[in-house]
Amino acid sequence: MKITILFIALLIITSLHTSAQDFKAGAVGGMTFSQVDGDTYAGFNKLGVVAGLYVEREFSELWSAQFEIVYKQKGSRHNPNESIGDYTKYQLDFGYVEVPIIAKIHVKKFSFEAGVSLGSLIHSYEGDQYGELPESIYPFEDFEFSSITGINYQFHPRMYMNLRWSYAFTRVRKAYGGDFDDQKPPHWGDGKYGQYNHVASFSIYYEFGDIFNR
Repeated sequence: MKITILFIALLIITSLHTSAQDFKAGAVGGMTFSQVDGDTYAGFNKLGVVAGLYVEREFSELWSAQFEIVYKQKGSRHNPNESIGDYTKYQLDFGYVEVPIIAKIHVKKFSFEAGVSLGSLIHSYEGDQYGELPESIYPFEDFEFSSITGINYQFHPRMYMNLRWSYAFTRVRKAYGGDFDDQKPPHWGDGKYGQYNHVASFSIYYEFGDIFNR
Protein backbone atom coordinates (compact mmCIF):
# COMPACT_ATOMS: atom_id res chain seq x y z
CA MET A 1 0.00 0.00 0.00
CA LYS A 2 2.82 2.42 0.80
CA ILE A 3 4.40 1.73 -2.60
CA THR A 4 1.00 2.12 -4.28
CA ILE A 5 0.42 5.55 -2.75
CA LEU A 6 3.88 6.76 -3.76
CA PHE A 7 3.33 5.41 -7.28
CA ILE A 8 0.00 7.26 -7.55
CA ALA A 9 1.67 10.45 -6.35
CA LEU A 10 4.48 10.09 -8.90
CA LEU A 11 1.99 9.34 -11.68
CA ILE A 12 -0.03 12.48 -10.92
CA ILE A 13 3.06 14.69 -10.77
CA THR A 14 4.30 13.25 -14.09
CA SER A 15 0.94 13.90 -15.76
CA LEU A 16 0.98 17.47 -14.46
CA HIS A 17 4.41 18.08 -15.94
CA THR A 18 3.43 16.81 -19.37
CA SER A 19 0.12 18.65 -19.75
CA ALA A 20 -0.10 21.48 -17.25
CA GLN A 21 -0.15 25.23 -17.50
CA ASP A 22 -0.01 27.79 -14.69
CA PHE A 23 0.72 25.37 -11.89
CA LYS A 24 2.00 26.53 -8.53
CA ALA A 25 3.90 24.53 -5.94
CA GLY A 26 4.89 25.02 -2.34
CA ALA A 27 5.44 23.62 1.11
CA VAL A 28 3.05 23.15 4.02
CA GLY A 29 3.64 22.81 7.75
CA GLY A 30 1.38 22.88 10.77
CA MET A 31 -0.22 21.26 13.79
CA THR A 32 -2.86 18.57 14.14
CA PHE A 33 -5.42 18.15 16.94
CA SER A 34 -6.95 14.71 16.86
CA GLN A 35 -9.10 12.12 18.55
CA VAL A 36 -10.17 8.59 17.68
CA ASP A 37 -13.94 8.11 17.71
CA GLY A 38 -14.83 4.80 19.30
CA ASP A 39 -11.93 4.55 21.78
CA THR A 40 -14.15 5.68 24.74
CA TYR A 41 -12.16 8.95 25.16
CA ALA A 42 -13.40 12.35 23.98
CA GLY A 43 -11.57 15.52 23.06
CA PHE A 44 -8.99 16.62 20.48
CA ASN A 45 -6.19 16.09 23.00
CA LYS A 46 -3.58 14.45 20.78
CA LEU A 47 -1.22 17.03 19.27
CA GLY A 48 0.88 16.27 16.22
CA VAL A 49 2.49 17.75 13.14
CA VAL A 50 1.70 17.85 9.44
CA ALA A 51 4.33 18.67 6.81
CA GLY A 52 4.78 18.18 3.10
CA LEU A 53 4.52 19.60 -0.41
CA TYR A 54 1.65 20.64 -2.64
CA VAL A 55 0.86 21.49 -6.26
CA GLU A 56 -2.09 23.71 -7.22
CA ARG A 57 -3.65 24.64 -10.54
CA GLU A 58 -5.95 27.62 -10.91
CA PHE A 59 -8.56 26.91 -13.59
CA SER A 60 -10.14 30.33 -13.15
CA GLU A 61 -10.35 33.16 -10.63
CA LEU A 62 -13.18 31.23 -8.97
CA TRP A 63 -11.79 27.75 -8.48
CA SER A 64 -8.66 25.60 -8.43
CA ALA A 65 -7.54 22.04 -7.69
CA GLN A 66 -4.78 21.02 -5.30
CA PHE A 67 -2.72 17.87 -4.82
CA GLU A 68 -0.56 17.23 -1.75
CA ILE A 69 1.92 14.72 -0.34
CA VAL A 70 2.18 15.08 3.44
CA TYR A 71 3.30 13.33 6.59
CA LYS A 72 0.53 13.61 9.19
CA GLN A 73 0.35 12.57 12.84
CA LYS A 74 -2.96 11.46 14.34
CA GLY A 75 -4.18 9.57 17.38
CA SER A 76 -5.72 9.90 20.81
CA ARG A 77 -4.59 10.91 24.29
CA HIS A 78 -6.07 10.79 27.79
CA ASN A 79 -4.17 12.10 30.81
CA PRO A 80 -4.89 11.12 34.44
CA ASN A 81 -6.92 13.50 36.58
CA GLU A 82 -6.21 12.64 40.19
CA SER A 83 -8.57 15.35 41.50
CA ILE A 84 -11.56 13.28 40.35
CA GLY A 85 -9.98 9.89 41.02
CA ASP A 86 -9.09 9.19 37.40
CA TYR A 87 -5.67 7.50 37.24
CA THR A 88 -6.06 6.20 33.69
CA LYS A 89 -3.51 7.12 31.07
CA TYR A 90 -3.92 6.33 27.38
CA GLN A 91 -1.91 7.24 24.31
CA LEU A 92 -2.45 6.26 20.68
CA ASP A 93 0.00 7.60 18.08
CA PHE A 94 -0.27 7.25 14.30
CA GLY A 95 1.99 8.48 11.53
CA TYR A 96 0.56 8.51 8.00
CA VAL A 97 1.83 9.43 4.56
CA GLU A 98 -1.21 11.00 2.91
CA VAL A 99 -2.18 12.09 -0.59
CA PRO A 100 -5.01 14.66 -0.39
CA ILE A 101 -6.82 15.74 -3.58
CA ILE A 102 -8.80 18.95 -3.06
CA ALA A 103 -11.09 21.34 -4.95
CA LYS A 104 -11.07 25.01 -3.85
CA ILE A 105 -13.50 27.89 -4.43
CA HIS A 106 -11.94 31.37 -4.12
CA VAL A 107 -13.69 34.46 -2.75
CA LYS A 108 -11.28 37.41 -2.54
CA LYS A 109 -8.63 36.48 0.06
CA PHE A 110 -10.61 33.45 1.28
CA SER A 111 -10.99 30.02 -0.27
CA PHE A 112 -13.16 27.08 0.72
CA GLU A 113 -12.00 23.53 0.13
CA ALA A 114 -13.36 19.99 0.00
CA GLY A 115 -11.82 16.72 -1.06
CA VAL A 116 -10.60 13.26 -0.16
CA SER A 117 -7.33 11.79 1.08
CA LEU A 118 -5.68 8.39 0.82
CA GLY A 119 -3.28 7.58 3.66
CA SER A 120 -0.82 4.80 4.42
CA LEU A 121 0.07 4.00 8.04
CA ILE A 122 3.86 4.01 8.47
CA HIS A 123 4.14 3.76 12.27
CA SER A 124 1.93 3.40 15.35
CA TYR A 125 2.13 3.20 19.13
CA GLU A 126 -0.50 2.38 21.76
CA GLY A 127 0.07 2.47 25.50
CA ASP A 128 -1.55 3.04 28.88
CA GLN A 129 -0.39 3.64 32.46
CA TYR A 130 1.28 0.22 32.43
CA GLY A 131 3.27 0.71 29.24
CA GLU A 132 3.04 -0.23 25.58
CA LEU A 133 0.14 -2.44 24.45
CA PRO A 134 0.74 -5.25 21.96
CA GLU A 135 -0.74 -4.35 18.58
CA SER A 136 -1.40 -7.98 17.70
CA ILE A 137 -4.50 -8.02 19.93
CA TYR A 138 -6.30 -5.33 17.92
CA PRO A 139 -4.32 -4.75 14.71
CA PHE A 140 -4.54 -1.44 12.85
CA GLU A 141 -5.53 -1.08 9.21
CA ASP A 142 -2.66 -0.37 6.81
CA PHE A 143 -4.44 2.39 4.90
CA GLU A 144 -7.14 5.01 5.38
CA PHE A 145 -9.56 6.87 3.13
CA SER A 146 -10.89 10.14 4.57
CA SER A 147 -12.97 13.23 3.79
CA ILE A 148 -11.62 16.79 3.90
CA THR A 149 -13.24 20.20 4.35
CA GLY A 150 -11.53 23.47 5.18
CA ILE A 151 -11.09 27.21 4.81
CA ASN A 152 -8.05 29.25 3.77
CA TYR A 153 -7.04 32.88 4.21
CA GLN A 154 -4.26 34.47 2.15
CA PHE A 155 -2.37 36.95 4.34
CA HIS A 156 0.67 37.35 2.06
CA PRO A 157 1.19 37.12 -1.73
CA ARG A 158 2.96 33.77 -1.24
CA MET A 159 1.46 32.55 2.05
CA TYR A 160 -1.92 31.51 3.39
CA MET A 161 -3.24 29.88 6.53
CA ASN A 162 -5.48 26.84 6.52
CA LEU A 163 -8.03 25.40 8.96
CA ARG A 164 -8.98 21.85 7.98
CA TRP A 165 -11.28 19.16 9.29
CA SER A 166 -10.84 15.52 8.33
CA TYR A 167 -12.95 12.47 9.12
CA ALA A 168 -12.17 8.92 8.02
CA PHE A 169 -14.48 6.93 5.76
CA THR A 170 -12.58 3.78 6.73
CA ARG A 171 -11.84 2.69 10.27
CA VAL A 172 -8.53 2.53 12.09
CA ARG A 173 -9.48 -0.95 13.30
CA LYS A 174 -12.53 -2.94 14.27
CA ALA A 175 -14.17 -2.53 17.66
CA TYR A 176 -12.61 -4.07 20.74
CA GLY A 177 -13.49 -7.75 20.71
CA GLY A 178 -16.05 -7.23 17.95
CA ASP A 179 -16.48 -8.98 14.65
CA PHE A 180 -16.38 -7.03 11.41
CA ASP A 181 -19.90 -8.04 10.36
CA ASP A 182 -21.66 -8.03 13.74
CA GLN A 183 -21.38 -4.32 14.60
CA LYS A 184 -23.68 -1.42 13.75
CA PRO A 185 -22.28 1.42 11.58
CA PRO A 186 -22.05 4.52 13.81
CA HIS A 187 -21.35 7.28 11.27
CA TRP A 188 -21.49 6.25 7.62
CA GLY A 189 -24.61 4.63 6.16
CA ASP A 190 -22.95 1.41 4.99
CA GLY A 191 -19.87 1.50 7.21
CA LYS A 192 -18.74 -0.84 9.97
CA TYR A 193 -18.50 -0.17 13.67
CA GLY A 194 -15.01 0.45 14.98
CA GLN A 195 -12.54 3.29 15.58
CA TYR A 196 -12.24 6.27 13.21
CA ASN A 197 -9.67 9.06 12.99
CA HIS A 198 -11.13 12.54 13.54
CA VAL A 199 -8.65 15.39 12.98
CA ALA A 200 -8.58 19.19 12.97
CA SER A 201 -5.46 20.97 11.74
CA PHE A 202 -3.96 24.43 11.40
CA SER A 203 -1.30 24.92 8.73
CA ILE A 204 0.67 27.56 6.88
CA TYR A 205 1.19 27.15 3.12
CA TYR A 206 4.14 28.80 1.38
CA GLU A 207 4.12 29.14 -2.41
CA PHE A 208 7.39 28.71 -4.30
CA GLY A 209 5.95 30.35 -7.43
CA ASP A 210 4.66 29.33 -10.85
CA ILE A 211 5.98 26.06 -12.23
CA PHE A 212 5.55 24.01 -15.40
CA ASN A 213 4.62 27.18 -17.32
CA ARG A 214 4.87 27.18 -21.08
